[in-house]
Amino acid sequence: MLAGELKPWELTFRINQRYGHELPLTARLAELDDEYAFLEYGGDKAVAQIDAEVTAEARRLAVHPTVPAEPTDTLS
Repeated sequence: MLAGELKPWELTFRINQRYGHELPLTARLAELDDEYAFLEYGGDKAVAQIDAEVTAEARRLAVHPTVPAEPTDTLS
């Protein structure tokens, strides 16, 4: 995704389909996939905001491919 080969929603969809929420390393991406699904039901976030969160998480994983010690809170 960071190289431009996948859209943010495609990355989260693939992660969620393959690993679900069980793999701590990618659990946040699976959660973001759920947020894309909530958009269909009138979710509060815009696609661009979720895309930005996916990009930030992908960059974090690229730099520090470990499970964070504490959950990362995002500013709304």
